[in-house]
Amino acid sequence: MFRGIYGTISAMLVQEKAVDVSSNNLANANTSGFSKSQAVAEVFGEVPLVRNDHDPQGQQKSTSIGTSCLGVVLSETAVDTSPGTIHSTGNPLDCAIMDEGYFQVTDGNDNFYTRAGSFSLDSEGQIVTPSGLNLQGNGGPLAAGEASSVEIRKDGSVFADGEEIGKIAVFRFQEPSLLLRRGSSLLAETGASGAPIPLNEEDIQLEPKAIEGSNVNIVEEMTRMIEANRAYEAASKAFETEAETASSMIRVFGS
Repeated sequence: MFRGIYGTISAMLVQEKAVDVSSNNLANANTSGFSKSQAVAEVFGEVPLVRNDHDPQGQQKSTSIGTSCLGVVLSETAVDTSPGTIHSTGNPLDCAIMDEGYFQVTDGNDNFYTRAGSFSLDSEGQIVTPSGLNLQGNGGPLAAGEASSVEIRKDGSVFADGEEIGKIAVFRFQEPSLLLRRGSSLLAETGASGAPIPLNEEDIQLEPKAIEGSNVNIVEEMTRMIEANRAYEAASKAFETEAETASSMIRVFGS
């Protein structure tokens, strides 16, 4: 068993994933409502090592020869739920969540959650995301019909031509970092995140005519990529050394 080879390979795989995560964060640095991800690694627990052979009588026996740690593994890719910077847009249908929570949007079959508050009206007068998903209110999709003006207020109330047509629903999760990414700024609930919990109406705080930017720090992500690349190179060199040692052992002692 070549412990060093297994350890260096696992380290290379973890660093490769870390580069992928940082690359995706950087690609979405200008995506509204995008929450960056973090690759979380952990040490794989020790496992017992057992040598199986036979005693002089030919009976099979197992002898404990210690333990081994097989190296690091990727534990999870967690969503960083820290808020992004609020940018004023002047668009009456844009709004940003000032505290915790997520908007709920739907394609008619599945519900998704996002902090991207850039909305518009579709051809049927419904409030939708840029990709056409319906924004959900407390009573379902919000529709302004043929109203000439639509306004979103700080408490989430939506008015069309001065008449209230509903209130935007905002949800929170017990473990928001464990939501599953379904697009650049869309998230879906998982068993680990828990079910969506609607915020009480008095707890909803929105900033109208504004959107939340991503929470990606470009300098931080570039630094992480450099560190991961260097760690990958170091693990790669260690792998080459372990492979040469293993090759020498095979030549000396036989396969």
